Amino acid sequence: MKFRAIHIASILILTAFIFTAACTGSSGQGNSEISRYIEDLYSEDKDTVTSAVKELAGSGEAAVNPLINVFSSGNQQASGYAAVALVYIGEPAIEPLTKELGSDNEDESDWASNTLALMGSKAVPDLIEIVNTGSDTEKEQAAITLIKIGENALPLLNLELNTNAEADQAEIISIIRSIEATQNLQEKLNYTADAASV
Repeated sequence: MKFRAIHIASILILTAFIFTAACTGSSGQGNSEISRYIEDLYSEDKDTVTSAVKELAGSGEAAVNPLINVFSSGNQQASGYAAVALVYIGEPAIEPLTKELGSDNEDESDWASNTLALMGSKAVPDLIEIVNTGSDTEKEQAAITLIKIGENALPLLNLELNTNAEADQAEIISIIRSIEATQNLQEKLNYTADAASV
């Protein structure tokens, strides 16, 4: 009986080892594919870049950090395509992008901000959380990002202002006013452009 228990335990350990090795192996292969597609973002060939963006977006969460790392390269083309792939990935990219808002690397924080702005209202709750709890640098970048999102951020900003006593009220009011001022200016610009074209 004791021998049988040892035999079963050995089989279970061996099975667990094989399963772990298989999972690690397939993950490594996926990572090498992701690395190859990341390299393709730097290509001058538009078809290569377009294919890479599609494949990286399809890789989902596994591609998020490698894509964010492109932002520190200083390569505007590759960073732009990395941002596009992250927007397509969507929700799984939001939290990692918000962590880059406080980066010492200005390119990283700016690209993270622009990417979150393109995600629109999906990114607003995380950005509001940073406005309330982040470092000064993070708060500033989150505020800028919310202003870039604009009108789509207003419902949740107003809700936060009216329901969360712990919220950074002054900062949220400032963001709301900035969005409204930008909207006003845009309306004036549109009006004068329409009037000038008549």
